[in-house]
Amino acid sequence: MQNYPYGSQDNVLPPGHYAYTSNFPQTMKTLSPTYTIPTEPVFFEHLMMNLGKTITIVTMKESLKGKLTGVAIDHLQLSIGDLKYHIRYPQITYFIELMYLETLVGAIFSIFSFHAKE
Repeated sequence: MQNYPYGSQDNVLPPGHYAYTSNFPQTMKTLSPTYTIPTEPVFFEHLMMNLGKTITIVTMKESLKGKLTGVAIDHLQLSIGDLKYHIRYPQITYFIELMYLETLVGAIFSIFSFHAKE
């Protein structure tokens, strides 16, 4: 497996950060696939900014908390323990950056602690 880093515009591979087999670049050149994928560039970029971090993905059916280990043009990979979930974007409602959630909870706790002392 090889990792494809986000950024190289001269490559035949789609943007993102994901693992692929050594056959994938040749397959892309040979097939030269043309298909349409509805993309949301800002959402994609926000995911890329959280690569390697623990986030919560909220889908239409459930919430999953794990480490964001891959961001591809059509799906993301969320690792939870030994399991790797490949979730297509149309199934995602939103995601929560846990750093901000923890900061928010800490701020709320501080406010309540301050008022409790009065």
